Amino acid sequence: MGRFLRAGALAGGAGGLALALFLRIVGEGSIGDAIALERSRNGVHHEMFSRGTQQIGGMLGAVIYGVFMGLVFGVLFAAVRHRLAARDDWRRSLHVAAVGFVTISLVPFLKYPANPPSVGSPDTIGRRTALYLLVLAWSVVTTWAGWRVWTWLCQRGVDEQLRVASTVGLVLGMVAFVYAVLPGSPDPVTAPAQLIWRFRVATIGGAAIYWLVLGSTMGALLTGAARRPASTQPSTAGA
Repeated sequence: MGRFLRAGALAGGAGGLALALFLRIVGEGSIGDAIALERSRNGVHHEMFSRGTQQIGGMLGAVIYGVFMGLVFGVLFAAVRHRLAARDDWRRSLHVAAVGFVTISLVPFLKYPANPPSVGSPDTIGRRTALYLLVLAWSVVTTWAGWRVWTWLCQRGVDEQLRVASTVGLVLGMVAFVYAVLPGSPDPVTAPAQLIWRFRVATIGGAAIYWLVLGSTMGALLTGAARRPASTQPSTAGA
């Protein structure tokens, strides 16, 4: 387990750094425009921290978040890797990272997409957070249910096409259910549409970058560690 935790922490840190750089380069423009719009509406011109300090703190937070998620990823990967059909740990890690992106980032985002600072009332932040966490929790349960159904069908020798159709149908049905049951965002979107979509594209793009770097780096570290003893074996035998 130790090697998976170390690899997960390193890969998560790399993913967090990639996320921080992506948001700094791609997302900073829309965030700055949103903050300027919010200031003009509220008449607020004084902040506790300068924008530069906020940027540094945000980038540091992204790296810390990346390391934490990398540790969780390492534990999860260690638990499921022996059940994955891919040829090596690099492909297995990418598969798990893809599932993580859909589960943790994409499903909640499609129901409650991220909004820039100019959107949302402080009075509704608790409700918005609770709704988002409900979708996130349901998404995790959905992924677990899909995995269990797939495993159960495999154990009974069900044809692959039927397994795929059944699992995908279950997952889509559960996601559609929570989308239909939960209400929409409690806050109206009053910011310009272009600003909203620039911010949202940067947000989901950053999440995709994070999971891609996490999965590929984790896989590379594990496959590299697995090959290293084999490469030193001839010289050891010769000695």
